[in-house]
Amino acid sequence: MKKKYIILFFVIILLIIFAICYYNTSNFGNNISVNNENKVVDYILNINDYEAEIEVTVESNKTTNIYELKQCVSGDSSSLEVLSKGKIGGLKIEFKDKTLKVQNTELKLDKIYENYEPLVDNLLFLNTFIKCFKESDSTTYMEGNFIVFEIPRVAKLYVDMKDSKPTKLEIKDNTKKTNICINYNSIEIK
Repeated sequence: MKKKYIILFFVIILLIIFAICYYNTSNFGNNISVNNENKVVDYILNINDYEAEIEVTVESNKTTNIYELKQCVSGDSSSLEVLSKGKIGGLKIEFKDKTLKVQNTELKLDKIYENYEPLVDNLLFLNTFIKCFKESDSTTYMEGNFIVFEIPRVAKLYVDMKDSKPTKLEIKDNTKKTNICINYNSIEIK
């Protein structure tokens, strides 16, 4: 009879140890492991080429403007196309080999600038944000189901933990108030 109790006691102890180990290494509900977070951070910080459809909200003192845009970045070339209708609808900007080409497809106007600085050297582009993030005193932290990549007083990038894709980029102005918000409607990372 004592042998049965001793064996039962050891089985219960082993089950408890197994449950504790399994709980610490699994990913249930909101228990996000540090390992998964590090994988997402490494993945985002190594993005070079991508194609995205975005909604850009620009807030000034008096107005709020919303634009639907398409961004493509591949190596040293980049493009930005305005998909929404309005004053700048049909505008397409391409940069490749130090040449900037500005087109308005609706008005059939083209302008080419030689020896131009890269188009992606502003925070509207994801790879520029990543470059600035790496070069500055930046932080990452969890906020709900998102990893937030923050360049203090400049910008924040929200990345969904489920699919490791950027969802929103907030860019602040000189007064540290968010004045540009980019929502990534779709993004294909290459």
